[in-house]
Amino acid sequence: MGLVPMRVAVWGPFILLNFENGVLPEQESDFDFVGNEWLGSSSQILADGGVDSSLSFLCRREYTIECNWKVFCDNYLDGGYHVPYAHKGLASGLTLDSYSTTIFEKVSIQRCETGSAEKDQDFDRLGSKALYAFVYPNFMINRYGPWMDTNLVLPQGPRKCLVIFDYFLDSSVKGDESFISESLEDSETVQMEDIKLCEAVQRGLESPAYCSGRYAPQVEKAMHHFHSLLYENLSD
Repeated sequence: MGLVPMRVAVWGPFILLNFENGVLPEQESDFDFVGNEWLGSSSQILADGGVDSSLSFLCRREYTIECNWKVFCDNYLDGGYHVPYAHKGLASGLTLDSYSTTIFEKVSIQRCETGSAEKDQDFDRLGSKALYAFVYPNFMINRYGPWMDTNLVLPQGPRKCLVIFDYFLDSSVKGDESFISESLEDSETVQMEDIKLCEAVQRGLESPAYCSGRYAPQVEKAMHHFHSLLYENLSD
């Protein structure tokens, strides 16, 4: 029927498609092979960090943002640099002194402990630690408390992008409507704060006064990694 074969594989909760090399040989479809090909040496770290198929899909939200797709990625990758200034609600639940960034082949992982375990709270969205993984070039995996959300960033032109958020939840709290509603409301607040930042950065980039600055080495390692991979791809 003229259908073109493609490689299809599963890793954790994700179904992966590769249009380049035909059908995936059966002997190569195991979990370790797929993880290593897609995530490199970060594969086991993400699996140990709770990125697995035990969580069930809850909902999807989409945001059209007036900025280049790379601006959104930069905002995600700045090592928590902007968090205490732009996300005061989120920052109050994080122990920012514990923030760390680890670089892998085409993945960067940012991790941060939270103050939730030390507080007497009825509502705890973040759990005891948060993990934020950026999978080059445009996919993010965020794991915190009973939640996981993923962000897929799709270019819509030179100054517009679509970001698709998919939310996944542990079955232990799937029936807690109040917890779910409050968690999604908190997440929405963070997204609105980030959108405001990204759109302001886009306006700044378009200003005739703009010139590129230096990286902040203690916090922008993941951003530099992203830019290096982009440069390598675009200069091939």
